[in-house]
Amino acid sequence: MDWRQGRQQDIARGAIVLAVAVAIALLIVGARLGSQRFTSPPPPSTPVPTATPVSTPTATPEPATPTPRPQPPTPTPAPIAVTGVDDLYAQDGRAIVCIDPGHGGEDLGNVLVEDGRIVLQEKDFVLEHSLALAARLRERDFEVVLTRDSDTEVNPSNEDVNGDGEVAPEGGPARTEQLDDLQARVNICNLASADLLVSVHYNGAENEFLQGYEVWFNGDRPFSGRSETFATLMHEALEDAYAGAGYDANDRGIGLEDHVVTGPERPGELIPSEMPGAVIEGLFLSNADDAAFIQSDQAEDSLVGAYEEAITTYFDVYPG
Repeated sequence: MDWRQGRQQDIARGAIVLAVAVAIALLIVGARLGSQRFTSPPPPSTPVPTATPVSTPTATPEPATPTPRPQPPTPTPAPIAVTGVDDLYAQDGRAIVCIDPGHGGEDLGNVLVEDGRIVLQEKDFVLEHSLALAARLRERDFEVVLTRDSDTEVNPSNEDVNGDGEVAPEGGPARTEQLDDLQARVNICNLASADLLVSVHYNGAENEFLQGYEVWFNGDRPFSGRSETFATLMHEALEDAYAGAGYDANDRGIGLEDHVVTGPERPGELIPSEMPGAVIEGLFLSNADDAAFIQSDQAEDSLVGAYEEAITTYFDVYPG
């Protein structure tokens, strides 16, 4: 090979080397440009908004509920045994009538005063007429129990019969005006399992011109319908009795009354009666005309006869 051939070969090799170098340079530049093209530039710096704090309302604390203090139990009235009263009355099926002569003992009831002195006392007449009525009813084969059969209180020892923790003070008002005495009367009728309660009274008032008869029953009892029937029969019997005796008595009618003896329960104070009944106010002892009739010879027969008729008719309507 001559020198010309060698020279050509050298030139060719130099061209190849140059081409390769240029190619490599181009690759490097392209790589850099590609990297810039495909790499996203960071976005412009946008300030991040600061969140405005929301004011969360603070709950107002509820006042602490005080722990309830234990309360003493409400006293529950409890009937006491009453001397001479058996709770097994009339097991043979006879009707039982409980007669309650009002007042007694220290409690005189209504009175008639003349010249500054007491000449008539309710407690005497109601007892007298109640004893006569009991005798008549027994003759008719009724079983009869009386809340009192003498001039005494029904709760003479002043016991806390109704369980309220209170009793009448010594030297205070007559004990029969207290709930304990009235509860004792109710107890007698309940212990006897009576079918009917008849509370015998005579009226009185400061106004001496008030006169006449009236009958009361309670309308808030399960057996108020029967009580009303008896009250109606009693009212009619009194009207007939006075007319038959020739006395023009003032008719004061039939009324509703929350009387302790015939009324509903008073929690913590009174266990109620368990049978129909009525409170009868025969006449006014404080009225001169009514008082004169009550003292007359025909008064007992007329008044006691009215009670007897009303009671027997009631048991014709309600035999069981």
